[in-house]
Amino acid sequence: MAQDVEKANSLKSAQSLIHVMDREKAVSVIKEIFDKCGSIEGKSIKLMTPNANNVLSKGCQIHIETNDNEFMHSCITRIADDNCLAVQQEDNFLVIYKPQ
Repeated sequence: MAQDVEKANSLKSAQSLIHVMDREKAVSVIKEIFDKCGSIEGKSIKLMTPNANNVLSKGCQIHIETNDNEFMHSCITRIADDNCLAVQQEDNFLVIYKPQ
């Protein structure tokens, strides 16, 4: 049991060093946002697949409609920080990504 926990922690550490956000991590972050940022229901949420030409990142990105909601913006930013991710405002969307 202790070996399983150690192995899982080691895997999480290795993933945080990788400069892409895979689909599994993106889905996990979206679930965390749903749990902690209550006013997210009814908002447009897009999980964008990796794009080789993207200048922000080479992995998945999460695009969430915020409509200038300050609570949602700060909640999402806090969750992104906790997951070693970056947030950038683009029009009415926050883009969450793993910086290069």
